[in-house]
Amino acid sequence: MNRIVGIDIGGTQTRCAIASEDDPRQIIYKTSAPSPQDGPDAVLDLVAKLIREGLEKNDTLSAMGCVAPGMANIQTGTILRAANLKGWNKVPLKAGLSERIQAPVVIENDVNAAAIAEAEYCVTSTNSPIIYLTISTGIAAGIIVNGELVRGANYSAGEVGGMVPSPDLLGRLWQPGGCTERHSSGSGLANQWVKIHGGKQDSSRAIEVFNAADHGDEKAIALVNRASDYIAQLAIGLACVLDPEIMIIGGSIGQARPTIIEHIKQELANAVVYPPPVKISTLGSDAPLLGSLTLAHFLARDLVAPSSLEGL
Repeated sequence: MNRIVGIDIGGTQTRCAIASEDDPRQIIYKTSAPSPQDGPDAVLDLVAKLIREGLEKNDTLSAMGCVAPGMANIQTGTILRAANLKGWNKVPLKAGLSERIQAPVVIENDVNAAAIAEAEYCVTSTNSPIIYLTISTGIAAGIIVNGELVRGANYSAGEVGGMVPSPDLLGRLWQPGGCTERHSSGSGLANQWVKIHGGKQDSSRAIEVFNAADHGDEKAIALVNRASDYIAQLAIGLACVLDPEIMIIGGSIGQARPTIIEHIKQELANAVVYPPPVKISTLGSDAPLLGSLTLAHFLARDLVAPSSLEGL
């Protein structure tokens, strides 16, 4: 049987799915494993292992789609920089995967891949701009205009975690990561919580901030309220520039904290001439993985010529 593979490399987990070449949504195998923390080669070795374990004896691998956080140069197949992956600077992801598994490969930024999946399966029209905004360990946006991804001159379009939401935050160095991301993402909230209470720095500690806020802790409430305000300001900026048809919110925080979504909606209504509808992702945490399968499907079926993959 002709199969396609989708890979979603994350800072903590690497996920693999195998599907029918004809329909990326017909997933026949899905698995995950903790992402190795000792460099790209170890991650790629894990990816190859997961793929081999999932393929049956009579399967033919037609194409692979592999997505990762950070800026992705799809022309060279390189992850230029990934803040959540240790040692990932100018990593030849496409070449590294091709060396291990002999099949055509397309790579992509994970948030862009999620935007592709949402546009392909969940949005009725792609004529107007579509924004997929993820609020999770990091903050970023996938932006589709006239059916094509907006990438930017340096493949960093959508890295909205770098926006500076307040004049008093100007004049400081915010990279790597970015100002909004350091204040409003899961990792940013966790780091601020550690500064208050001490202990181990771990992005998963963001849940402690939200739990404390829910139980009336004033410092936690202040952190969550500021994060919500900064995210709302970010959404306003995106809406003013792009006038999107829809704004889709994904990521673990975006999906788990409805009060943040309501705050975004209210502030958009207050500030924007034509506020877009704001909806929670129906694909959830599977959006990047389904996006990787969709890209593999496009590549396998030649629905998009290789040169046109840049437009996605």
